[in-house]
Amino acid sequence: MKHFDFKKNIYSLSAELGVPFGILLSMLAVTLVFYDRVPFLSVLSLLLMLAAPVVLFLFQRKRFVALEGFAIYSDLWVLAIFTTLGGSLIMVLVSYLTIIYARPDFLYEQMRYFLDNAPNVDAQTATTLEKMISHRALPSPLEFSMMLFWMFACLGSLGGAITAFIASKIPYRQQ
Repeated sequence: MKHFDFKKNIYSLSAELGVPFGILLSMLAVTLVFYDRVPFLSVLSLLLMLAAPVVLFLFQRKRFVALEGFAIYSDLWVLAIFTTLGGSLIMVLVSYLTIIYARPDFLYEQMRYFLDNAPNVDAQTATTLEKMISHRALPSPLEFSMMLFWMFACLGSLGGAITAFIASKIPYRQQ
């Protein structure tokens, strides 16, 4: 793995770290698209969901140590936000291409599965969802990918705030 200079400008560092984080998020998005076809992928997607905040924490902690304990909370939080944004952009491209070429009817299959297996769906909701399926009115793959982008970006910001707090509170010890 490439060695990153954690002392450099926070924005260029975040852009560089966004690439490996984007690979992680892309793997997560692909496992979420195929989890119903390959049961093992549901376990892998759970592990990847748990790994994302850990990876952000490790990036923030390395920044904190590289600056010899002088990284402030907001610096670490900005690192998480921009790393997540960069990684989410990569994930959008991968998820869009995966849905377009590998599972073009993914959203319709998921909605059909929901209607067939969800308990306590009232008749009006079921009718509305049936109309959406029959009229092909569900979100497009691009719209779905952009929803994933905003979800991961918001969760990355929130999770980054928590991990930045933890990373900045662990005392720095000189070697």
